[in-house]
Amino acid sequence: MMFSAGDRVLMEITVSRFLQWKPNVFLYRKLGWQFASSYLFFLGSLYFAVKEEEKEKISSSVKKVFGIEKPPSDLQDLSKRILQGILCHYFEKIFNAYQSIPVLTSFMADHISAPALYKLDDALKQKKGVIFVTGHYGGIEYIPIFMSMHHYPVSVVFRCATSQLQETLHGKAKHLGIEVIDPSQGNTMGAMIRSLRKNRIVFVECDEIEAWKPSQKEKMIFLGRTIGVDRSLNILQKRSNAEIVFGILHRWDLSNYTFIIKTYRDILSCLENPQSSPAAAILKFLESHIYAHPEEWYQWKHYANLGSASTPTKTGKAKKPLPFFKTCFRPS
Repeated sequence: MMFSAGDRVLMEITVSRFLQWKPNVFLYRKLGWQFASSYLFFLGSLYFAVKEEEKEKISSSVKKVFGIEKPPSDLQDLSKRILQGILCHYFEKIFNAYQSIPVLTSFMADHISAPALYKLDDALKQKKGVIFVTGHYGGIEYIPIFMSMHHYPVSVVFRCATSQLQETLHGKAKHLGIEVIDPSQGNTMGAMIRSLRKNRIVFVECDEIEAWKPSQKEKMIFLGRTIGVDRSLNILQKRSNAEIVFGILHRWDLSNYTFIIKTYRDILSCLENPQSSPAAAILKFLESHIYAHPEEWYQWKHYANLGSASTPTKTGKAKKPLPFFKTCFRPS
């Protein structure tokens, strides 16, 4: 099959690049943020109408995870909510990048509750650095700035989809005292360990599926798939001996968030079945939040890249997720 130049350009466009296209960013800022969200959601609906294959990939993933326990109408509604959650994420990303720091910090002070920040203080008191593990979930874009405005020494690893966003966020990070670790500079692991030795808080995303280095020996079930546990977090913790803290910013809506923070010990106390390593335990804990609020996870289109389907039960049905999140899905 032959493709025209226009077809190839369309195929290469991602939702991230489309929503962050310079003319769109100009209009977000010109319209004001109250109207920018409506415009962004309109653009998002156009994108997924054109990129039907990408939308279908997400719907297929949702069906594989929830198809046994939900009827088709519920699955369709859930897929729509997940698409809305993805667009909420991009609104937060753009608002985070292009809003002024005073307005941004004022918004976060008024709209983010964080009753468990003391757990970061306790971890830093150990003087070994803190590996802050999070996921592609909820209002993740706000976490580094929120922590920085509370005077925590934050280091983040990021590379953006557009150079415009990369430059904007680098400038904002420098102003806020956030240390940026650029993967393109090489030896990212070494840079992270150096930050930890300065007793800083280093961000790690445990569900970066495309960047996983799966273990051939350590296996686990994640969202109904058998996967090799990503070795990166385990290696980082072993080499640095840093404290591990898990955190996600739960989005109730675009003006109401709760910062959930758990120590590694908290996570182990929540798990019904012990896991073989920190990476496995934390990913299992994130899984409980994904089952509880699937619309807040942004990695559904990568679900097909996860390992292999797990063995079904004798009834032919996949096992339902463990109910431990009912007691552990709390802000503290």
